[in-house]
Amino acid sequence: SSGINAEYGPAAEEKKSAKPDPISLEGVEVSEDLAKRVLKQLEYYFGDRNLPQDRFMLREVAVDNGWISLNTMLNFKRLAGICNDKAKIAKIVSDSSSELLQLHEENNRIRRNPDKPLPKGTEAEKSIVNAKTVYIKGFSTDLTIDGAEKWFEPHGAVAYIKMRKDAENKFKGSVFVEFEQQSDCDAFLAKEGLKCGEEEIVKMLRADYYKSKNQKVKDTKNEKRTAQLGEVPPVQVENVEYEKGLVLRVDGLEGTDLTREQFKDVFEGKGLEWVTFNKGDPQANLRFAKSAVEALESVKLDGKFIVAEKELTATLIE
Repeated sequence: SSGINAEYGPAAEEKKSAKPDPISLEGVEVSEDLAKRVLKQLEYYFGDRNLPQDRFMLREVAVDNGWISLNTMLNFKRLAGICNDKAKIAKIVSDSSSELLQLHEENNRIRRNPDKPLPKGTEAEKSIVNAKTVYIKGFSTDLTIDGAEKWFEPHGAVAYIKMRKDAENKFKGSVFVEFEQQSDCDAFLAKEGLKCGEEEIVKMLRADYYKSKNQKVKDTKNEKRTAQLGEVPPVQVENVEYEKGLVLRVDGLEGTDLTREQFKDVFEGKGLEWVTFNKGDPQANLRFAKSAVEALESVKLDGKFIVAEKELTATLIE
């Protein structure tokens, strides 16, 4: 099983039969700048980094042999903000030399080239990606994705930029960025005194960022344990009674290579506060700022809880 869930039954058949009208490209003209921007955005949507974890896209590509109508694609505000003319978008894909995208013969649908299957996520491939993915902190919290792309332009081509969000779905001022080339990543990390506005940024490999975060958690636990053993005067902490319904237990993790970060990616902006899980553990506990059930339901794909193409079972801990 690919982990991509197709729709079945009447709803799916209705969707398949409701084909969009053909689009004529006769006389359609597109500027070079617009073509470049549209193609870049489309290749991001169908690319290795976004498609495997984009629940909406996965649902759509499973319905019609990978084809997605341009009507549907224009539901993406970012693409529509660049160009909302279906004929121009079709013309751009038709004239491009993209090896990733295909345009339907009726010019009304696009898909990822079937000869370009999604990567299987081997350890070797993950290591390559990790080696050129960087954590950067120090951006203004009102920075947009367009502003972030412009800021990174002088530093080399990037495969994706992830704007990190807090529990209220607001930008935190930090990003994860994967560079397309290892050399550009190395050069970026070596640069000193980089600023966004007046503030100097903090930058490091994403893997080093996670290590530092995990070390802080370990240090905090060790401090609490030392205090409990009476080796130092214990810190006075108020008794806190947590609300019920905030913690999920996730089962079915035996034999998987899932990581704590993949859970954080799925629940980004959904109020996830912490994850108790180490790679290889049979289960994980996830604590949310608000209703855990609401967070779970909001990320389900066709009623199933899926992380990195693996279906899992989540239970509310009362």
